[in-house]
Amino acid sequence: MKTKTLLLALMAIVTFSTMGCKKEDDKNNDVTPVEKSNIVELAQDNGFNSLATALTITNLLDDLQGDGPFTVFAPTDEAFAALLAEIGQSDINNVPVDVLEQILLYHVVPSSVMSTQIADGKVATLQGEELTLSTMDGIKINNVSVVMPYDVEASNGVIHTVNQVLVPASVGQFVNTILEPAYFNNNYSKLVSAVVKANLTNTLLEAESLTIFAPNNFAFDAAGINPEAVDAQTLTAVLTYHVIATKVMSSEIPQEAVTVNGNKLHFSLVSAGNFINGNTEITAVDIEAGTGVVHLIDKVLLPPNGNIVETTIGLSGDGEFTSLIAALQRTANEGRPDQNLLTVLSADGPYTVFAPTNAAFQALLDSNEQWTSLNDIPLETLIAVLTYHVVPARAYDKDLSSVLDENGQLPTALGQNITIDLGNLTINQTSEIVGVNTNTTNGVIHVINGVLLPN
Repeated sequence: MKTKTLLLALMAIVTFSTMGCKKEDDKNNDVTPVEKSNIVELAQDNGFNSLATALTITNLLDDLQGDGPFTVFAPTDEAFAALLAEIGQSDINNVPVDVLEQILLYHVVPSSVMSTQIADGKVATLQGEELTLSTMDGIKINNVSVVMPYDVEASNGVIHTVNQVLVPASVGQFVNTILEPAYFNNNYSKLVSAVVKANLTNTLLEAESLTIFAPNNFAFDAAGINPEAVDAQTLTAVLTYHVIATKVMSSEIPQEAVTVNGNKLHFSLVSAGNFINGNTEITAVDIEAGTGVVHLIDKVLLPPNGNIVETTIGLSGDGEFTSLIAALQRTANEGRPDQNLLTVLSADGPYTVFAPTNAAFQALLDSNEQWTSLNDIPLETLIAVLTYHVVPARAYDKDLSSVLDENGQLPTALGQNITIDLGNLTINQTSEIVGVNTNTTNGVIHVINGVLLPN
């Protein structure tokens, strides 16, 4: 009996000692629980490289590192690559920041929703538009599948993976349309801003077939056009001068084409390159989008301000061409109707006018001691001189090499030829071409520094 009692006592001591040791061990092994990463940290640490890059580009990192809670439907890197291919871009950095921000915020729901809590219906996003949720055939968001891994818990919400990038309708309306190449490229953001301000978005999106000549941001800057500072009416006039109402591939570009604002574009397709109105180069061609095509250009195209006479009058505002205007006016005042060069040069044409400066006319007067003013020049002589400066064709500087004959000559309205040396841009070896390609509705004006004298 004593032995049994002693054995029970020993067992109790051992049990107590063991329990005491276990409690002591538990105290020694206590470890502070590891704090969960937030959504951004999880994305960066778990292979969502494109998402992390996009968040960095848009400065949304801080927002999604906040308290939340958030549910993020996180596209894979492959999903971002597929989106870039769809919109014709090769680098996520090419996408305008504001567009990328709209896309990213469309993936974020301002609450924490586990997969078991998802129900059929719509849910608002931080972007403002709604997502459509479905559970009939797995979990789908806007008919895009949620894939593994999902229910990845973060300190400020939860991440579910999706195998496509979700695109809000406000952005998706531009996909596979004539505006897609510009809308999804940050180098053309000013063009898009101008289109929006001019209220031309729907018109361009709904057109069945168009050709757009698209200037980049540098072209807008060089032209001094800030879409935010220019009125909508002016922007409309400029933008519609960049659009042809049919699809024209580069192999089909004609010598001239009527734009949707009624003015014409004139094309010089030469060995030096392809140019519009003499000065604007086509830098890339045949970017097909939707039912149309986009060609990229290096300058903003400005509609002509009027015909040759009206444009010359406008140019004389700085005093440079007042003598030329006075000479033309004299033919109207004193000549027969057929000698009225104001009327002739206001007609359809086309004409190329080599316009002498005031200094050139003064040199002409100085060459004859009997001439102190233009009125001293015999009218017939003055008319002959003026018509010797007019070529009855539209020839930008890029066209000259193809329109000169084998002797480097061009016929003039007077009937006599002028000889142009393209090497030093001189005419008849006496007058230098100092300014080129002022576009008008019925021709083009080149500026010369000497008056041309016929034989």
